[in-house]
Amino acid sequence: MTRQRQLVLEAVSKAGRHPTADEVYARVRRRLPHISLGTVYRNLEVMAAQGLIQKLEVGGTQKRYDALTDGHCHVRCLGCGRVEDAGADRVGDVEAKAAEAAGYEVTGHRVEFIGYCPRCRKRRGAAGPQTV
Repeated sequence: MTRQRQLVLEAVSKAGRHPTADEVYARVRRRLPHISLGTVYRNLEVMAAQGLIQKLEVGGTQKRYDALTDGHCHVRCLGCGRVEDAGADRVGDVEAKAAEAAGYEVTGHRVEFIGYCPRCRKRRGAAGPQTV
């Protein structure tokens, strides 16, 4: 593993949330000022393909990255785009049922819950009810 790749992996792992490539780039540049955005993107893609990190392609937002590679679910805020772990990580049974019902060989899943984070809910409450 190259030094660049190690720093990218650390940036994803230490982000404490699900960073975008631009956010990873900003973190890595603090320690490696001459790294390019393209290098960060390439390393993120390689590490996702190798299973070292998870690439999240959540609706309506930039790709985000997660250091946790197990099959867990995410929740995305419709207001600010924030993405967090949803805590609903027992979907193996759903995969098996989907495979059985559809006749597919299921190789993975993406579960994304959507709603409003506490901060956006508070803002929405002050602005009155809105529909999605």
